[in-house]
Amino acid sequence: MKKAFLINAIKHAARQLLLMALFAVSLQAAPGHNQDVLDREVTLNIKEKKLEYVLNKIEEQTKITFVFSPKLIQSSRLVTISKSKEKLSVVLNELSSYLHLDYEVAGDKVILKRQLPDKATAETDNNPPAIEPVPITGKITNAKGDPLSGVSIVVRNKGGGTSTNANGVFTINADEGDVLVVSYIGFKTQEITIGGQHQLTIRLEDAIAELTTVVVGSRSLRPRSNVESPVPVDVISSKDLLATGQIEPTQQIQYTAPSFVSNHQTVADGTDHIDPASLRGLGPDQVLVLVNGKRRYNQALVNINGTVGKGSVGTDLNAIPASSIERIEVLRDGAASQYGSDAIAGVINVVLKKKTGTQVFAHAGQQYAGDGANLQLGINEGFKLGKKGGVLNLTGEVRHRNPTNRAGNYLGTVYNANATIDDAMIAQKGGWDRSNNMFIGNSRQLNAYGEANLELPISTKSKFYAMGMYSYRKGKAAGFYRYPKQTTQVVADLYPRGFLPYIGSEIQDRSLMAGFKGKTAGAWNWDVSSTYGGNQFRFDVTNSNNASMGDASPTSFYCGKLAFQQSTTNVDFSKDFGSQLNLSSFNVALGAEMRVDMFKISPGQEESWKNYDPNGGKAGGAQVFPGYQPANAVNENRNVLSTYVDVESDITEKFLVNVAGRFEHYSDFGSALAGKLALRYKILDALAIRGAISNGFRAPSIHQYFFNNTSTQFQLINGTLTPSNTLTVRNSDPIAKALGIPDLKEETSVNYSLGITAKPGRNTSLTVDAYRIDIKNRILLAGPFKRTTAGTSIVDQVLNNAGIGTDVQVVQAFANFVDTKTQGVDIIFSVSPQINTGNLDITLAANFNETKIQKIKGTDKIPAKPDSVGNYFYFDRAEQSRVEKANPKNKVSLSANYQYKKFGLLARATRFGKVSSLNADPRLDETYDPKVVTDASISYSILPQVRVTIGANNLFDVYPDKLKWFRDGTGDKTNIYYGNTSDGRFVYSRNATQFGMNGGYYYVSLSANF
Repeated sequence: MKKAFLINAIKHAARQLLLMALFAVSLQAAPGHNQDVLDREVTLNIKEKKLEYVLNKIEEQTKITFVFSPKLIQSSRLVTISKSKEKLSVVLNELSSYLHLDYEVAGDKVILKRQLPDKATAETDNNPPAIEPVPITGKITNAKGDPLSGVSIVVRNKGGGTSTNANGVFTINADEGDVLVVSYIGFKTQEITIGGQHQLTIRLEDAIAELTTVVVGSRSLRPRSNVESPVPVDVISSKDLLATGQIEPTQQIQYTAPSFVSNHQTVADGTDHIDPASLRGLGPDQVLVLVNGKRRYNQALVNINGTVGKGSVGTDLNAIPASSIERIEVLRDGAASQYGSDAIAGVINVVLKKKTGTQVFAHAGQQYAGDGANLQLGINEGFKLGKKGGVLNLTGEVRHRNPTNRAGNYLGTVYNANATIDDAMIAQKGGWDRSNNMFIGNSRQLNAYGEANLELPISTKSKFYAMGMYSYRKGKAAGFYRYPKQTTQVVADLYPRGFLPYIGSEIQDRSLMAGFKGKTAGAWNWDVSSTYGGNQFRFDVTNSNNASMGDASPTSFYCGKLAFQQSTTNVDFSKDFGSQLNLSSFNVALGAEMRVDMFKISPGQEESWKNYDPNGGKAGGAQVFPGYQPANAVNENRNVLSTYVDVESDITEKFLVNVAGRFEHYSDFGSALAGKLALRYKILDALAIRGAISNGFRAPSIHQYFFNNTSTQFQLINGTLTPSNTLTVRNSDPIAKALGIPDLKEETSVNYSLGITAKPGRNTSLTVDAYRIDIKNRILLAGPFKRTTAGTSIVDQVLNNAGIGTDVQVVQAFANFVDTKTQGVDIIFSVSPQINTGNLDITLAANFNETKIQKIKGTDKIPAKPDSVGNYFYFDRAEQSRVEKANPKNKVSLSANYQYKKFGLLARATRFGKVSSLNADPRLDETYDPKVVTDASISYSILPQVRVTIGANNLFDVYPDKLKWFRDGTGDKTNIYYGNTSDGRFVYSRNATQFGMNGGYYYVSLSANF
């Protein structure tokens, strides 16, 4: 029953699409113009069958095609007819008279339409009832006549609505006098009053400014496109995000914004679960994230392990449900003077949906290797509220990600450091599986999201708006295997063959924003809002032990929580004085912000961190991640007050000037002042030059002030990755001061940019923007400062004087100690060439970027250059390369998107530039060559509003270069160094990643719009 219904529905939809596609042609045709068709003979002997059945029989005999709307002609009506070798014209005339239809011939197609009311005969016993009023049908195209899919059509002041299918066709119920509101991003909205017509052909006019009008980068009341703005801004629509085949926002932006890089990390504690992201090669904490133009809170997690962004505190974009995103704006320019701290590299603004109707998203896929399956289901529902344009948009989304594993074979010893003895013990204990020792790849994650976005007009000049969002995410990732030979870490009675410990995460995000905005009688626009949000990260360890407890040790541990909350209140005003000053525009924006940051560390259970036998030589705490101790507990807050002025004016039609200034005062470190000047000059109508200069700042995050813990980190000691208890102390801790580390202060920056924008042809745009960012006093983790074998270094002395036992081998702290210079260029070229069939969009996007350390600052305790034991003061070569070389030096993407009727094709090739990781031992330096990753998909509209996509990301299964092995200088084949592979366990680098290490991925996805 259901199958038959679906088949009929598909058939009806196909007929309706054909009707509308040929509508324009049919207007030029007249009945009887093609006599050859009408002279074809038909034989029928049908009793009480549906009209659609009769038409099918006629099609089989005459080789013609009927085109019609099932609702329009009521194709389910029963028909009785008997004819023998009768001309088609006679049969059609009889059916049209009996059923009150008109027909027209166009080639081998016969278009059926309802008969006009004045032609219909009165109802009699021998005449079927007159046709009931029918819906309005129509077709919507662009100026070239190409059909537009997904166009919104609603009846003003009535509930419900619809959208066009892949052929631009729609059907909607409307009465005479109703007003249809037709809207589509990138085109001017049209309003059409219904008269006696039931069929419409609508052409929408381009509105480029509406397509690319940006929120970030300009507070002007005059809409500006990304090409017209004085600074570079990428505008990425939800359609473009969906087309990537990715289901996480960070990965969607990775493949649509040229200067944005984010990759999954592995064997990195909490960073396995929250991806660090980089804009223009800078740190995750040097880009500010907004949601609906309001500041988004940072994550609670501090990246302290050996990954990109070490020492930073970013903003977790994956805490936002992808199904709720309308578009993402990426401002690629310093904006601290406009938006405040963190905006050194730029701003990412996530704009949430506030449309009516229903959208459903589903995705299923997995890696070529057979692991890493992903499932996603998202539902977005918009409701109309009241009669003044209010809307409530709701989103629910669930994502599940299975882990991947790209570990190599373990080639080290298992039971004993002596290889000969070890081989005998392995044989004695029944062998050893060297291929199942680690899990290196994506962590397991289960994510659930809920989001609401509300806008409700109160009067003609004011409205209330609100947004709420919640996410719950649970993850599981592995650490390093603990082998039986590691007797200080393994309880043999619990794990005679060692164990692979797991770090579990439970991450919760909550945010709530509400505000009022409007316009005064004096034409001042005002906006008052308050936003509260926070992130909580809970750590659990399983399949582990506390070796100091012996057999009494539990195997699972609660290891504590990190939490960050932020409360922000904004008051903003703006007014355009252009008309009063006889200028095209002179927009003045000013406002104030009050913010409260709160950071908390909650200890774990005692068994997770305590050493119960400090003199017994056994390691205390849970292996892989010792819990936060009571001494690590933090519950701190700070206040931030700021005010800004932003003036933007079209001095002439060709010359645009923007000047902004911002003052911020922090309760914990002091004050900062930032300013900006941006200019744009139109040389020709199709060519303009733009540039900006600004100074910026980034205040130390409250996390960097107060974070402290002891964690297990693997340090390279004598060429071998060795688990080391690493103590991270507060910047204000006596240990940090004994090492000469000064108090934290803000990072300061100077940003320069110069670019051109051009429209060299119709439907063609080009932007080229060069930039330079000089940053002083960057805040990073100072260290790692290691104890020495001799025990006589300054590090040994400081730790011993502080009463820190030798079970702690490494210490580190946050400090301002590095000056850097980042320079590069962004290029974006897009064209939509006019072709005879379908629509084609081609985009070339490229970023070339380089960061260099200009200065490393030492103190009187430890010099900046190598000391007597060969260590750098704050940064060894490995840490330096994390800043300079761990992100690709360039990223170039070429994509082509072709749409033709029901079909869509997408192909994208992304070239990731080389990355490198250096080491204290130069022999272990690694450089990984550029790689090209190709994505492709094909989509098809199986129903007018349902589209299915089959695709592959990394189509050709490309992997980064493998880690290298080498022999020592003696030529002895037995002296093999495993390099950075950790005895063969790592095949690919975890320190510097271009695009991940998981290989090809295939998927099927479905999207539906109602």
